Amino acid sequence: MGLRNRTLLTEERCFFVTTTCWHHQPLLFDNNCYKILFDSFAFYNQKYHARLVAYVFMTNYIHFIIVFLEKNHLIEYMRDFKKFTSLKLREYIQLTRPHFLDDIAYAYQTQHFKIWTDRFDDVYLYSRDVCETKIEYMHTNPVRAGMVSCAADYRYSSMAFYNGLRPQSQLLHYRELF
Repeated sequence: MGLRNRTLLTEERCFFVTTTCWHHQPLLFDNNCYKILFDSFAFYNQKYHARLVAYVFMTNYIHFIIVFLEKNHLIEYMRDFKKFTSLKLREYIQLTRPHFLDDIAYAYQTQHFKIWTDRFDDVYLYSRDVCETKIEYMHTNPVRAGMVSCAADYRYSSMAFYNGLRPQSQLLHYRELF
């Protein structure tokens, strides 16, 4: 898999990232799926000295803003995060919705199932304005998708943190960056 010019941004530390479920399937379907993701963020943030700035978990993709506190490890972070969450999500799908297994079947070398697309998209966030734009975009995704009428009502995003309604120890406020 190519790096898509990621080697040009090795010194940058703050990124807006999107990764999508295989064939845009709704594989993130309940609170347990989102807990797997959030717990994995906690683990990999510690491992790679990173912090989440904002996030939204949708049924078939996730957006998040991440900042690396010491060194940019985005490629390794995403490799490990996607590999681990693929395993955990597949196990959970097998237990709760085994009929989904046919939809995620994938035969290539030693891989038998696929949760995430191979690639992920990232945008380097170079200013407070750009960061605010991306956070607003993320937080309004559930509204645009018709899941809620008000972004603050969506449980699986950092919106409540930014509204001061829920503390999130994993989150670093974007104003601390810029």
